[in-house]
Amino acid sequence: MSPFRGDDETLEREISTLEGMAKRRLKRYTDDLRDLDRDLSDLRKERARRRAQNAIPSTENIPEESTEPSGEGD
Repeated sequence: MSPFRGDDETLEREISTLEGMAKRRLKRYTDDLRDLDRDLSDLRKERARRRAQNAIPSTENIPEESTEPSGEGD
């Protein structure tokens, strides 16, 4: 960066302006990261819920044993 050519008052205003911009950007990015983290957490919970659901065999997929005699062994 080239040397600042304004007077001391202008230099102080420029510093204050840049500090304000940096603080606002940092807050915005922090809020964005917090939102992303919350979304990621929700998605991971959903993934865990689905994995747990798939790990438990449902009664629909278990074939029923026939109670009728098969005729074997007569």
